[in-house]
Amino acid sequence: MKKLTIVVMAVFTSLLCTAVDAQNISEKFRVDGVMFLSFEHDMTGDSFHNQFTIKRGYVNFRSSLTDKINVRITQDVTIDEEGDGLGDIELRLKYAYVEYDLPSTGLFNEPLISGGVTSRPWISFEQDVNDYRSQKSMFMDQNDILSSADYGLAFETGFGESLDAPGLSSNDSKYGSFAIGVYNGGGYSAIEVNNNKLVEGRLSLRPAHNIVPGFQVNVFGAFGKGNSTSNPEFNLLGSALTYESVRANMVLQGFQSVGDQEANFVNPAQQAYELQGWSIFTEFQPLADLPIHINARTEELTNLDQNRWVVRESVIGIAYVFPNRSKIILDYSHRESRTEFNPTDFSRVEVIGEIRF
Repeated sequence: MKKLTIVVMAVFTSLLCTAVDAQNISEKFRVDGVMFLSFEHDMTGDSFHNQFTIKRGYVNFRSSLTDKINVRITQDVTIDEEGDGLGDIELRLKYAYVEYDLPSTGLFNEPLISGGVTSRPWISFEQDVNDYRSQKSMFMDQNDILSSADYGLAFETGFGESLDAPGLSSNDSKYGSFAIGVYNGGGYSAIEVNNNKLVEGRLSLRPAHNIVPGFQVNVFGAFGKGNSTSNPEFNLLGSALTYESVRANMVLQGFQSVGDQEANFVNPAQQAYELQGWSIFTEFQPLADLPIHINARTEELTNLDQNRWVVRESVIGIAYVFPNRSKIILDYSHRESRTEFNPTDFSRVEVIGEIRF
């Protein structure tokens, strides 16, 4: 009987220690993610093609090494569309960085430094407002002007204390936020082929935080060279008006640049073209008690040196949005591209299941 009691106590102690360790691990380590599953029906001229597919998927592993040091690794799930692995579902890194939280002081609210494969100032901010990445990547990311992540070192801070306002998804500091970084320049999926580093920054201000806390005025820019051995110029300056709330979100943006991050927009002499572009995104929930959201987006990219537009794209959709922002979306889109490296002209009807976990 004594032996049995000792065994029971040993098992109980072991389970208790395991539970405590599991609790400690769960407090410091977290896994979450999102998958974009879809049925696509593409129409090009008189022909069509349809398929079930995984548009994209992200699995995030987050860990706190200390109270101030955090680590994030994000696996990017995609389908290989070229080479020997055509059709394979493959994994690649989207983010892999260490983040150090600096103390808030004076005007600066929750400043932080991150290094590794980390986020870039504008696209990451835009994705906080435009929560429909499952339809398409953001305007400049879609057209290879800027990307959302890259190898580099970044700094971000808010201005003023955090606002207690519902519906804010971007940095919720009272007066706005600022971000700047130094990157390889070609994006997280590109190899650095020159010695140039790209500097990119963003400044966002809330001019009426007491009246309309979700409204921000933004300026952003990138300065360096395109990711090519010929080192073409890449200098970009843009601005945007954004609005966030529980039932409506909006991004109105425009930019002008010489060149792009991947050195696609160059003439035969490898000199960068001057580009101009604009994009409008809006989302609204017509009825407060019904989680049905309508969204629309339209944009255009123009080659000023050739005096012609090179990309025009529009999308309109209706979504059922679950409490955790998972969605079921029905949308229609049309894209016309006259770029030499990616000419397209097609329409798409699709049903998307955006699953967050």
